[in-house]
Amino acid sequence: MAPLLSICVPSRNRQKYFKKTIEWMLKSTLDNVQFVFADNSDDPSIMAEYMANIVGNDPRVVFLPPLDTTLSMVDNWERTVAATTGDWIVVVGDDDYVDPNVATLIESVTKVEPGLEAFAWSIIGYCWPHAEREKQSVLVSLEDYIYKVSHTDVFRRMFGWHEATHTPTSGFSIYHTAISRTLLEKIKRTYGGRYFEHPVVDYDNAFKVICSGRNFAVSGRPFSVMGSCPESNSFSIGKIELFKKTTKTFIQEAGRDFEDDPDVRDFPFKSLLGVPATIMQAQNWFKQKYNLKYEGWEKDFVKACANEVFVYTDREAYELACEGYRTALRAWKGGKYLKDFTPKFRGDSHGIHATGFTESSVYVDSDVAPTPGELFAIVEDMIIAAKDIKVDPTGLKLPGQVNNPKLRAAS
Repeated sequence: MAPLLSICVPSRNRQKYFKKTIEWMLKSTLDNVQFVFADNSDDPSIMAEYMANIVGNDPRVVFLPPLDTTLSMVDNWERTVAATTGDWIVVVGDDDYVDPNVATLIESVTKVEPGLEAFAWSIIGYCWPHAEREKQSVLVSLEDYIYKVSHTDVFRRMFGWHEATHTPTSGFSIYHTAISRTLLEKIKRTYGGRYFEHPVVDYDNAFKVICSGRNFAVSGRPFSVMGSCPESNSFSIGKIELFKKTTKTFIQEAGRDFEDDPDVRDFPFKSLLGVPATIMQAQNWFKQKYNLKYEGWEKDFVKACANEVFVYTDREAYELACEGYRTALRAWKGGKYLKDFTPKFRGDSHGIHATGFTESSVYVDSDVAPTPGELFAIVEDMIIAAKDIKVDPTGLKLPGQVNNPKLRAAS
């Protein structure tokens, strides 16, 4: 019998984080979950030794060792998902964590929504301990709602950059979202016989999920932790030289300079500019390749670029980032949207360090746990258990149809 959920963790040269992620996931006793761990590291012996006593002793585990040739991120994700057998699939990073109990909720939800294709949830952000980490708090949602998400809204949030922060707020990538096998196989048939094509793999998948799927739902209950270790791309956000270095490595390991592809080489927003530029570069590639037309996104995208440079606390780095975006804007559409780029410098202000409860969330000191898995174990004592979340037996509703004023206001 196929597992209900396959949890995939592709990894490259971050074995100490990978081990901790595996350790905490395998504490789950669920037998309807599969774990696919794919090592793409330069030294195969480290994970081979670690996995020796796991593979064979836990039938839920599939371990993919490095091949003779290092794979690109696209190909490593491709082989990872190809090795799954679950009805639902989720991918997380080797410095992240996902609660296997999400399978319990997926089982409950699909009984009333058998046509569901993508299921998202609240995500906790976490920075791994390191020498430069300042005191931080992590925000944990205490909500337990489940509702449908309008395809129209998801589409305009992704491709229209509606209400974006420095990224689109659409969600529904296989990264930290469960995607049905039915939808994934449809994507594979539609887009060149592969699950993933573009090196920005999470957004590559999100574009395809949103274009190919129609039935989406989200839970307010957290089910995963998005970690940021010092070796991750996310760690470099707001650190301009480090971001350039990680972006250069990212492009090199893609196996080609995807920004030099004929369809997109003249697009002025290059990955070195920052996160929204990287996403837009991938989005522009997708729209060009698959002839997707969507109008009226430009101003909201430029606002996202302004939101991006707000993360810089060093004045010189901030000015460099701003000038990079201004240069691109001058070269784009005759400079039409340059006036919409109105960034603000926040100085050396910091985020919220308080702990305690709000009406619908709690701030937890990140120092309480040295890994995402341990953090989530603490959080689980504060939030509703997956098995106790009530699912409307008549089917899921859109936010405007839910008896919750906050959700109605958001619809």
